[in-house]
Amino acid sequence: MSNEDVPAAPNPKSYSADQITIFGVALNIEKNAAYLPLEGNRLKLAVVPFGSDTPIDRKRMVIAVVYGYAFEGHCYRLDQPKLFVFEPRTTELPAVGCGFDGGEYAMWQITKKTRMLELATSVDLAEELVLNASLPGNRSPNTYGNRFQLAHRGGKLYRGSVSD
Repeated sequence: MSNEDVPAAPNPKSYSADQITIFGVALNIEKNAAYLPLEGNRLKLAVVPFGSDTPIDRKRMVIAVVYGYAFEGHCYRLDQPKLFVFEPRTTELPAVGCGFDGGEYAMWQITKKTRMLELATSVDLAEELVLNASLPGNRSPNTYGNRFQLAHRGGKLYRGSVSD
């Protein structure tokens, strides 16, 4: 069994049966804010309390790119990295186990009931993100109009728009 298959041992002082270990890279490292590239500029992303402009300390609220997690003694890798905002149970630690040892990876402990915010980001031309995404076949099925409706009435099928 290699180190890529074994998660880090839980801390006995803060162990929880529903503990999840998150592996990733914190982005809110510069003045507790994350800066994402956008057309030669940077998009500032920070968690702030209501009525304040001061970002919350990253020890309390993490903005991270998550690559994998460990749960119940098993390691899992996400299909693609995801951007999450969450409040960890423990402070950020250097990553150990599941193949994330060394480098810039960090790990955090959360539970199954930890509330998280997933930020979905896509960078492309407007043609792709707006126009092509709205073409039939690319849209979610619930966005199509429900104009055709069949109903059973006295043994006959009729269209909902036809009067009786």
